[in-house]
This record gives sequence, structure tokens and C-alpha cells, in this order.
Amino acid sequence: MFSQFHHHHHHHLFTLPLFLFFLLPSAAADDRTALLNLSSAVRGHTRRWNQSDPTPCSWFGVTCDKTTGQVIQLRLPSARLSGQIPPNSVGNLTHLRVLSLRKNALSGSLPSDLSSCNELEKLLLPGNQFSGAIPAELNILTKLRVLYLENNNLTGSIPNLNNLPNLRKFNVSHNNLNGSIPSILNNFPSNSFLGNSLCGSPLPVCPPASGGSGGNDGNKGKKLSAGAIAGIVTGSVVGLILIFVTLFIGWRIYSSKTTPRQVNMSPRPPASPPPEIEIRSPKPTFVGENSGLRNRDVGVVVQSGGNDGLVSFGNLDFSLEELLRASAEMLGKGTFGTTYKAYIESEIETEIEVVVKRLKNVCVNETEFREKVESSGVLVHENLMPIKAYFYGTEEKLLLFDCMPMGSLHSLLHGEIATSRNRGIDKAALTWEIRSKIALGAARGIEYLHSIGPNISHGNIKSSNILLIDSYDARVSEYGIAQLVSTNSTLILNGYCAPEVTNTHKISQKADVYSFGVLLLELLTGKAPTHALQNEEGVDLPRWVQSMVQENQAIDVFDPELVRQQNREEQMAQLLHLGTSCTTQHPDSRPSMVEVSRRVNEICG
Repeated sequence: MFSQFHHHHHHHLFTLPLFLFFLLPSAAADDRTALLNLSSAVRGHTRRWNQSDPTPCSWFGVTCDKTTGQVIQLRLPSARLSGQIPPNSVGNLTHLRVLSLRKNALSGSLPSDLSSCNELEKLLLPGNQFSGAIPAELNILTKLRVLYLENNNLTGSIPNLNNLPNLRKFNVSHNNLNGSIPSILNNFPSNSFLGNSLCGSPLPVCPPASGGSGGNDGNKGKKLSAGAIAGIVTGSVVGLILIFVTLFIGWRIYSSKTTPRQVNMSPRPPASPPPEIEIRSPKPTFVGENSGLRNRDVGVVVQSGGNDGLVSFGNLDFSLEELLRASAEMLGKGTFGTTYKAYIESEIETEIEVVVKRLKNVCVNETEFREKVESSGVLVHENLMPIKAYFYGTEEKLLLFDCMPMGSLHSLLHGEIATSRNRGIDKAALTWEIRSKIALGAARGIEYLHSIGPNISHGNIKSSNILLIDSYDARVSEYGIAQLVSTNSTLILNGYCAPEVTNTHKISQKADVYSFGVLLLELLTGKAPTHALQNEEGVDLPRWVQSMVQENQAIDVFDPELVRQQNREEQMAQLLHLGTSCTTQHPDSRPSMVEVSRRVNEICG
């Protein structure tokens, strides 16, 4: 039966992929054209889009469906967009699910062709200068769950949105809207409608319509005559005059009976100034880190005053206030501070996860801090972990990064932290192919940093700063932070630091090479450098490997999980030799990162 089914129906299995083969490139090209139409009109950060790219899927703020290649999310909050959204732009993204253009300077009418975006679930346009009416066509978007239009200049009444059964969040506050709130929206809180001339539940009831249809005779009976009104006004004025005259006479009689007293007109002491109120920058305080809520150590980040000083290097769908309200999981404490994973309940409804590095002992002033962080924040390379945003306050200095699904190389190698994504992954899964891929990615990231200039170095290369994505591609993180903080001997004694380093603010590129060499040895041996320092001999990892090689016991150096794999001994030995070359005692004897990256590629590529 199976063979008969296969014989009669196998041609259908090839029909659909062949159809998609011709359809998908055309659809992706249409999306690209639509975004270019938008970019030409609103500019801002859309100028970062590389118009020579065949698809827009790698463009800033754009997310595509991995299967179809069509645009499903366009997130450009605080992207300095201005002007009007033209037709045949956003409205042509027919598979769009999320549109976030909040906190820009967009003007003109809301695009009516948004009704073509049948898949739209979240429409976030607050904090712009949109004017005109709310398009009634939005009622066609039956999948819409979030509609935020607050802080614009919209006018007219709210259309009847009775065809949006999935609408869960709604806000049109602080516009110029008027009229009655449609009954279908009565269940939303009153602050969703404030700052307008609206009425009806959940706001106060609308006043009854004025005017009746009676004749003149009826109106005469209900109105006061002009003479009656004049009499009332005259009587009121005379009564007030009599009251004032009586009070004045009584005051004069009382004054004449009172003995005059000499008053000492000494200078009035100056009014004491009100107590000075110290306005501090927001201070996030993580508490209850061991509460264990939702199977993670959760703390609450509490804001204590100040303005939003969160500086973003790109797409940021939350504010400082939302960040400081987030629950947080402490990932670890390091030389430069404490790292948390924050879970942000943002306005886009879904929970956003972001890594927050809370720096300690920052030793540079605000200007230098901002210059150094911003020079690092603009670096773009596929093997660098970009800085997402930063905050500089009086007491708090924060760096923000995206979460990496697989965590760090350290947690994967040594199993000290089991995240929800790498739980269940043991060292047996770290094959030679995976380890060599990680080594090559890390080498390329560090090589790129060194290519910027001869004085540019990472300063703190270690396995916990090598982050991994789903495909085990490596991302080098926390580059440049060593120049911002003052450290004690902790960094020098972490097992990665080159022997010549005495000042952690002046770590050379050759010292980076030494640290990368230790990282290679860690990948091959499966041993953490800090553990090697604590063994009975007190010998660091490079010297232990070197002594084992000299005693012809190199095979005992390798991680047993690697030894079990066949036909990799020569490549493992070559990479081990490269690791020992990088960790020689004399800096001038170490290769450059260009040479190291090339050699790793030859061995592992």
C-alpha cells in the first residue's frame, strides 16, 4: 500500500517546492522595493540599509521569515525617522506581523494601505506627529492584538473596531480625538484614552444632546425674562456693597479703641532655602536574587529617580523605565562587575530578554566613558557581540547585550551553568568540528578588533566572554571594558593573563594573543585555567601542557571526549602546537592575531 501511494503521489511532493522556488524570490523582492520606498521618504537610520543587498533580511530593524524570506517584522523605534510614510511602502509588506515605529518624528496621515497587512498583530506608532483621522480600515486587521497610537496629533473620533476579536492592548491617549468611545473598547483602562476630548466608559459619561423640539410658547415658560435677570443682578450688587460698608465701619471702631504699639522694624531674616533635593541617576537595585521564582533567581530592578539616559546603538524596543522594572536573573560575578539576564515586559506584549552588565569600579569620567563605549558600540563583525545600549548614571553604569541562546563557551565546557537552551548538552556533544568552529570564530573576532589599530585590544579574553548562538558560531563579547574599570590582581591571576601584564589598562595585542592561546588549550584539554592554578603543583595551564608534551605524554593532555573521535589526532596536535606558540613567555615570540587566525583556518577550516 505504501509503495502504491508513493508511486501515485510522489509527483505532488515536488510540485510545491518548485512552485515556492519561483514564488519566494519575487515576494522577497517586492518587500525589498517596499522598504526602499520607505527609506527614500523617511531617512533616519534606514540609511544604514545596504541597497545593494539582494534581500532586506540583514537590514537594521528588519526580520524575515526563515522559510519564505518575506519581511515579518519592521522595528525602527527611536530611529530618527521623519517625514510621511508613502503609499506602496509599509502597506506592501503583506506578511508583516509587527510594525514598531515609536518615538520618531513621522508626520502626515496614518497610511490607509496598512489594511493590506492581513497578518499584522502589533502596530506600535506612539510618540510621533501623525495627524488626521484613525483609518477605519484598521478594522480589517482581524489578527491585530496590540494597537498603540498615543502621543500623536490624531483628530476626529475613534472608529468602530468591532472586527478585532484578538485586540488585547489599546492606547490612543494624548491626541486630539473627540466623541464617544466605541462600546467595544469599554474594557480598556481609562489611561488608554486620557488627553483627548473623549467621553463614555471607561471615562465619564457623555453629556446628553442639547436642544429640544418645543415651540416658542414652551420656551417662554422655561426662560427668565430680561427684567427678572436685571433685578437679580442689581440686588446682588447692592447686597455686596452693604456687606463691605458694614465690615469697614466695624474695623475703624475697633482700631480707635486699640492702644498703638511701637513695632520694631528689624531687618527680616532671609528665608532659609528649602532642603536641597539630590536628583540621582536611576539606580537599579537587584533584590531577592535567590527567590527562585519561575525556576530562576529573580530580582526586581527598582528605579529611584532621574531621566531616561539609555543610549541605544540600534533597535531597542523598550525604555529605561521598562528595563528598571524588569525581573532579573544573576548570571555571574566577574572582574568587571555583575551580569544579569533581564526579563522585560515591554509594550509589545512579548517578554524581551536582554543581558545587563552592571559595571563596578569605573575609573574614567563620563565623557571618556561615553567615547569609549560608543566607539565600541559602532563596531560590526559577525564574530563580535555588539553592545546593544548603555547607561551612564551617577551611581550606575550599565552595558546591555542581546541574549545568546547557547550561553557561553565556559558554561558549555565546564557545565557550571545550565541555561534553558543548553540544559542537557554535555561535553560529549562538543565534537572536534564544533570546538574548531568556535576557535575559528573567536580568532576572527579578535583579529578584527586588532585590525582597527595597533593600540586596540580586547583586554579580557576568556571562555566566559565567548558567547554562542544556535549553530555554535562564536561571538566575542566585553571588548574594551578593561579600559573603563580599575581592577585588582583578580584579572592578572585568572589564568588567561599574559605574564608581562602589570597594568590591566595597558594590555597589548600580544597579551591578547596569549589569552587566546590559553583559550585554545582550554578547548583542547577541557580544563579551566583557573582550575589549573588550583592544582597541587600550582602550575598554570600553558606550562602544564608544555611539560606534558616534553614528557611525550601529549595524548594525555586532550579532553577524553576528543580522544574518542577518530582521525583527528593530527589536527588536534597542530592546534595544540599553535596554542603553545601563542602562550610563550616572551611577547615578541608570539604570532600576531592575523597569523593565528590564518593558521586556525588552515587547521580547522
